[in-house]
Amino acid sequence: MFVGHISVDKVENVNGTRVQPGGAALYAAMAARTLSPNVALISATGKDYDFLDVLDLLPYKDVKILDVPSTRFHIKYDRAWEAHYLKADHGAGSRITSRRISDKWLRHKSIFHISPMRPSKVSRILAKIKQKSPETKVSVNTWIDYIKEGRRNRRILKDIALKTDFFIVSDTEAKALAQTDSISSAVRLLKAKRLIVTLGNFGAIISGENVDMQMVPALNLSPDKVIDTTGAGDVWCGAFLATYNLTEDFGKSVSAASTISRIKCSDWGFKSLINLRFKEPNDVIEFVMGLKDGGIQKRILDYFKD
Repeated sequence: MFVGHISVDKVENVNGTRVQPGGAALYAAMAARTLSPNVALISATGKDYDFLDVLDLLPYKDVKILDVPSTRFHIKYDRAWEAHYLKADHGAGSRITSRRISDKWLRHKSIFHISPMRPSKVSRILAKIKQKSPETKVSVNTWIDYIKEGRRNRRILKDIALKTDFFIVSDTEAKALAQTDSISSAVRLLKAKRLIVTLGNFGAIISGENVDMQMVPALNLSPDKVIDTTGAGDVWCGAFLATYNLTEDFGKSVSAASTISRIKCSDWGFKSLINLRFKEPNDVIEFVMGLKDGGIQKRILDYFKD
């Protein structure tokens, strides 16, 4: 189950400009869909949303169509692929609250992923899920701008980290949340049931209650051209959770997440994921090993489902 924004994104980078469907929850759900058929999206959008057909790609969804403007982002990337948000109108996304989580989604033991939203809202959604379905595992990730907004948000996020089953942050977000310039210090300072700090091409650091700190390296992919990095972190979360739900293996989950996130970056939006299917997580490892026989685009076609 993926809870959070779907949006209309205007993306500018060195490869051009595109207006495309986006949103953290949608990217995460599309990534999970490459490994599992049982993916559900809970969100809200406006009647002006131009990409409603995209939602038909997901087998289960609870997306409220509202008579308000859709969530819209205008993102410009510099040559170092740093994102600069020129415009952020949350629109219908602001209507996603704990009340949007229907009891029908809480009848099954599963994994919920709460995509980046205001920390106070995330806290309420987390509390409802855990109250109604204590055995359901919950994952949370956040956004650097929420962390930078101030001490109150950082306090709420640290509290969430202790209550959620997986708390996923990038190395930059971890340092900002812990108020330190050192990633090693941040990992020691942040307390969580399971803290997962993503390190891009290096993989991820795992730590937490009853979990020895460990570094899980990512499988390296060939240096094919990067087209669009929008949503790469959200794709990482979706792929990680889908793999972990199938295997409960951190190593395989981090490797699959890093690989599928890299595949996503080989085209605009999530176009490279729409027809991509892996029958099982081991297929992702086979995909990487086969890169010696051709570039990433050639290997993607081997796993396409018409």
